[in-house]
Amino acid sequence: MFAYGDIEKVNNFFPRSGFLPRFMFQGCTRLAVKLDFIAGLLLKAVEATGAKEFPRRAGTGRRSARLAQSVLGLTDAMARTTTPWTPGYVLPNLDYGLAYRVMASLAYPKIKEIIENTLASALIYLPSSALDFKVPELRPYSISSCAAPTATRAEQRVKLMKLMWDAIGSEFGGRHELYERNYFGNHESIRFETLLVADVTGASKRYKGFAEQCMAEYDLDGWTAPDLIKPIDISAHHEEAGVS
Repeated sequence: MFAYGDIEKVNNFFPRSGFLPRFMFQGCTRLAVKLDFIAGLLLKAVEATGAKEFPRRAGTGRRSARLAQSVLGLTDAMARTTTPWTPGYVLPNLDYGLAYRVMASLAYPKIKEIIENTLASALIYLPSSALDFKVPELRPYSISSCAAPTATRAEQRVKLMKLMWDAIGSEFGGRHELYERNYFGNHESIRFETLLVADVTGASKRYKGFAEQCMAEYDLDGWTAPDLIKPIDISAHHEEAGVS
């Protein structure tokens, strides 16, 4: 409303309003909370199914927790290493925000894959409804199908697995995955724009300079850096010492 007809204000909304860094900070915080919740469900599910007894499967639960912690770490980095904005104000760090922007499209599908590989049929080998536990004729079958020692354990396992299915496998869960994949734009633009920002801020030049510094320390004759030893020098030393 306030920008109607003002082309300059519209074109400068993103760079001047601080919208992009704050938008990414909000999105990263939201995703961190979501992944914390899903990682917690997976760790409980691994225990409930007995997969915890298999080191490799148990490890996948820890991998999901580490991915969740990585996203949470990016929110800390954005908040603790702020960049100056207008006098007296700062913005969340743009570089860490862009890292989150790309990582989000990779982390969420990866955690979903980990869950499906780890829990497998436990996600769908369930009673059709909670009402099955209340029907006397069906209750024994509902309990035995969960491979649980008690009715209480069976009910808790079904409650857990159905919640996990709601989070990742249902229509609701599928929409969440698509949402995280495309929250900041399509898979090409989020990568291209990250490179564009790196070019504008000088980060690309710094990265290439780091690589060029390494390449400048050797040529066709070996190392040019004074603190590195050439293979031919080692051979000559061995010959002098009588080592074949």
